[in-house]
Amino acid sequence: MAAIPPNQTIYIRNLNDHIKKDALKQSLYGLCIAYGQVLDIVTLKTMKMRGQAFVVFSDITAATAALRQLNGRQIFGKPMQIEYALSKSNKVAQLDGTFRFDQPHQHMSARKRKELMGIANKRPIADAEEEQAAKRREIEQDMDESDDEVGPQMPTSDQARPSATLFVSNFPKSVSQEMLMELFQQYDGFKELRLAEGKAGVAFVDYLSPEAAASARDVLDGFKISPRRAIKVEFSR
Repeated sequence: MAAIPPNQTIYIRNLNDHIKKDALKQSLYGLCIAYGQVLDIVTLKTMKMRGQAFVVFSDITAATAALRQLNGRQIFGKPMQIEYALSKSNKVAQLDGTFRFDQPHQHMSARKRKELMGIANKRPIADAEEEQAAKRREIEQDMDESDDEVGPQMPTSDQARPSATLFVSNFPKSVSQEMLMELFQQYDGFKELRLAEGKAGVAFVDYLSPEAAASARDVLDGFKISPRRAIKVEFSR
């Protein structure tokens, strides 16, 4: 198999395709932001792109660090399989001036990717109708046309004294304990996350030290966990 050259975009497969698109994007962002600036995340639910995603970083160094550290990492019960993308994303092309409006980017399925990499398809196509059906599937939207932005917003002030426990609030009911853990457990010193009983949108996160808690708080306070909701993370009083 030919080696794939380094790229600012990483290609992730073997994702749990039962997870909602927005929840998956939020979790991937929370994992990837630790390695550098994330410019875009694309997750599609078409038949050809199920269980796959693209994450675009601001530079190759960040993409490489994420690939090395996250490859094989469990997310929603499945280990991620990560490689460099084969082509430049539209987001990067727009930034470096090489974007061509007359040549829109099309997302590549795992099968097409294997063909370009010279890997023989071990499972033959049953008949011509199946191949024609695959060709008729809709063309996926461009990588730069990802949905509502998620990620960190402007941090807010916090007057509480440093503590090894963080108080997390303002997240919607649709955000599960597992989703929150994906965000907070990537920081050193993580111990546990507890949802507050009887209070929706409130949780406590314990770390081994105030310094460890501060590292997580500095990044995640103001994190936009849904298109209209940014979580509040502060030291527990």
